[in-house]
Amino acid sequence: MNSESSVTPSPSFSQSAFLVFKRCVAVFLLILALFSWAALIGLSEGGAGRFDIVHPDIRFVEAVLSVLYPVAALGLWFGVRWGGVLWVVSVAFQIGVRSAYPQIFGDAAGLTAVHVLLIGFYVSFWVYLAFIRQR
Repeated sequence: MNSESSVTPSPSFSQSAFLVFKRCVAVFLLILALFSWAALIGLSEGGAGRFDIVHPDIRFVEAVLSVLYPVAALGLWFGVRWGGVLWVVSVAFQIGVRSAYPQIFGDAAGLTAVHVLLIGFYVSFWVYLAFIRQR
């Protein structure tokens, strides 16, 4: 046996909890992406949200979110930092268009509140883990 062999420490409970939290958010984002794709291909709202018959602004926003959500979910699932960044970008984009053009995109106050709450938890976890690393 080599006494200099490196042993990787097991993650702490808070690190494991943060990973589980990020994976739960990733599943949530994948579900949102599936709903977005279902609307684009006409599987929801009786086909009224199909890509070819909706307002051009809705086409753009739905297409962007349909790409951003699963990519952000992938990043969160694998625990890389760009996953959180893309998630915040997609949420900011969605909040921006919904607040700027509520007559076109409607009001999704509940979804916005869930996103803001989850981002708050994410930042809290991240700050806590950064504090723990400093000690």
